[in-house]
Parts: sequence; C-alpha cells; structure tokens
Amino acid sequence: MTIWGNPPRAAARWDRLARVTEPKLTLYAEPSWVSPWVFHVMIALEEKRLPYTLEVIWGEELHRDDIRERAIIDKVPILVHEDAWITESIAISEYLAERFPVPDHPRLFPENLVQRARARQIMSALRTGFFAMRQERPTTGIFGVPEGKPMSKEAQAEADELVRIASALIRPGATTMFEEWCIADADLALALMRLVAVGDPVPQAITDYTTAQWRRPSVQKFLTYVPTRR
Repeated sequence: MTIWGNPPRAAARWDRLARVTEPKLTLYAEPSWVSPWVFHVMIALEEKRLPYTLEVIWGEELHRDDIRERAIIDKVPILVHEDAWITESIAISEYLAERFPVPDHPRLFPENLVQRARARQIMSALRTGFFAMRQERPTTGIFGVPEGKPMSKEAQAEADELVRIASALIRPGATTMFEEWCIADADLALALMRLVAVGDPVPQAITDYTTAQWRRPSVQKFLTYVPTRR
C-alpha cells in the first residue's frame, strides 16, 4: 500500500515532483501506533510530500537476522530507501532532509543556522529527558483513552519545565516555533499533547499552538492509522 499525504495547493509543485521521481521508500511501523518516533518519521515523510509504502512489523519479526544485518539497530521506525536501512527517528529525518533537499522538496529543518541548532536541541532534549512525565503521561493517553491521574512531584516538575521551554519558544498567537514549520514542531507538539489531552493546566497560547499542530494534514494522516480512531 502506497501512502500519500494531502498537500495544500501551495505544495502542488512538490507533489508533482514527488510523483515524477517516485523514490522507493518504505516505513516500518509498530502495530499499536503509539510510538512518538514512528509519529516523527511519518510526519517527516508527509511534510516532504514523499510517496512511501507503509509496513507494520510485529513482535519477533523486528528482530530478524536480516533486519539486524541491514539496519544494525533493530527497532522501529525503520526507513528503507533502496539499499539503505535506517533506524532512529532523528537519523531518518536528517537523511530525508539531505537526500530530498529544498527547493525540490519542502524543508524539514530551519534554514537559519541558529534556529536549526535550536530545533535539534529541542528534539534531543525530548528524547533524553522528561522520563517521569513521559511515563505518567504516556502517548496512549493521546491516541487512546486519556487518564488524567495526578502526577508525581518529579513528573509535574518535568511538565512545568516542558511548558517553560515551549513558552520561551512560541510567541503569543504563533502556530510554529519559528517563522516556518519544522520537524521539531511535531515533536514538541506531541510532548505537549501528553498534557493537553488529559486536561492538565497549560497556558492558552501553548494549547493553541499544540492544537494547531494537531490539525496539520500530516498529523491527521498519522491519526487515521491509530486503532482507537478508526
């Protein structure tokens, strides 16, 4: 099954180019559709307007010898492009950004060097920290049934820090972190949605930013695969 995004009219040129070049891309995802890192990669593919085949990989199938040999690290998401098998979500989005660059394809990372570094800083922080908050506000609360149990002091402190970071980056009324959307917006919005989805107190400007990100066609595309939303 080949998966296509729903590009707006302004992206028609990129849509036409994608169909002409037809890169052979396959995304391997997990069947529960709760992985924030599969989310990241699908958003990257959709925002790049790249056609791709979607494959769901189950259980021990992920640990096959051929996957370990080709991808080295046997975890989802896996992106396959011709002979390249790549895991780790940031590595995949970096690959897509360089392999399918502007102006022929939409941008994933900011053009400005400082903003690009800031985007990578945020994405790295979201992967290497906030563990208590992530455990007590799992993505199942976003993609499944929200459970807004009170957080521990540690998790609440991490949630407060996340909101502080977001507030420092997002201007009042803004729907993107910088002047234009970037892939770090997807990661930050998903992290914030852990709080928004269960009704945790979040400043209105941050809630508005998060819900605006959630309305993007790329995110809506991902949500069509979440079992509880079918």
